[in-house]
Amino acid sequence: MTERDERFLRLNAALDGELDAMASLELERDMRVDPAFTAEYGRLAALRDAVRRHAARETAPRALADRVAALAAPVAPPGPASAAPKPFRQRVWFDARALALAASVSAVSFAVGAGLMTLRMQGAADGVAKGLVSDFARAEIVGQPFDVASSDRHTVKPWLAARATVSAEIADLAQEGFALEGGRIAVVDRVPAPTLVYRKREHLIAVTELPTTIAGARGGRAIETIDGFHVARWSDANMSYIAVSDIDEKDLAAFVDAFKQALKPAAEAPTR
Repeated sequence: MTERDERFLRLNAALDGELDAMASLELERDMRVDPAFTAEYGRLAALRDAVRRHAARETAPRALADRVAALAAPVAPPGPASAAPKPFRQRVWFDARALALAASVSAVSFAVGAGLMTLRMQGAADGVAKGLVSDFARAEIVGQPFDVASSDRHTVKPWLAARATVSAEIADLAQEGFALEGGRIAVVDRVPAPTLVYRKREHLIAVTELPTTIAGARGGRAIETIDGFHVARWSDANMSYIAVSDIDEKDLAAFVDAFKQALKPAAEAPTR
């Protein structure tokens, strides 16, 4: 197998959700250092989405119920005509039973499909947060929580802007006890997203800023605990934010409140 074939198989496996955690991390790493690899992933994803939008969907034919009813109808045994069952009444009864059976199967199929869709939506939401938790844990393990180390937002912001598809909104929270340490790029649903890293005492808080269109990015829920880390999600009119930290819930909630206040328009921000 050539290297190109191996890359193609990895990308398709990723698009189908068939990569395990380690393989997903390796894929993210390779995409960060290889723009051509990232572009190929985007091309395949766009092709998949186009097929889903425009490919014709087959509809079950109306004759299906008649065929099911015909299969369910009794076969008259050989013998005198007088011994044969009354065809009309029995056929009507079997038709009704077959149609009821078909309706039951359709209802069960619909319920199962709806359940799977709900699970997929929940999975998408949980997947975004879990991916960022894994990203946070990996950064702590390797001792590299940020790609650009600086407390100056005028240094961090342009560095992130050159590598992300959305512009980072950086809040100055030093007076609230949350010092900016730097930033890095996280790949979420194929989107390079800016991640800001703050510090409070020995704890780090990583805030990833995402377009509101990404499934699972929008917030509004209480602080969660995922794999031992605390996760907060919130949104404003333009962006969604996901913060991951090993800090306690009270301090993380205080960070979220301070971040929201700092990014409010001047007309809405409280006077200090």
